[in-house]
Amino acid sequence: MGSVNNTAAQNKDKTRRYGALYSSIDFEYNDNLTAKEFESKEAPVVGKLWIGGKSFNVTYTELGQIASTLREAQGVVNKMHKLRMLR
Repeated sequence: MGSVNNTAAQNKDKTRRYGALYSSIDFEYNDNLTAKEFESKEAPVVGKLWIGGKSFNVTYTELGQIASTLREAQGVVNKMHKLRMLR
């Protein structure tokens, strides 16, 4: 599997600034996936999402749902900050 973020190159300054999990987040794509499998009605595993040393096999649709949820979460926190709802 090929890696998107190359988590082996961890930067301690970024970890302090962005959070403990920052350098552990990565996606390893399944380089054995065929075009036929990807286009099928089944939901093939397209890769592994890594965070905090744990990995999760994910499908293409799950990647979209994860990305959508995280964008929504950022929006909620940003709105709370703008509305001065944070302690």
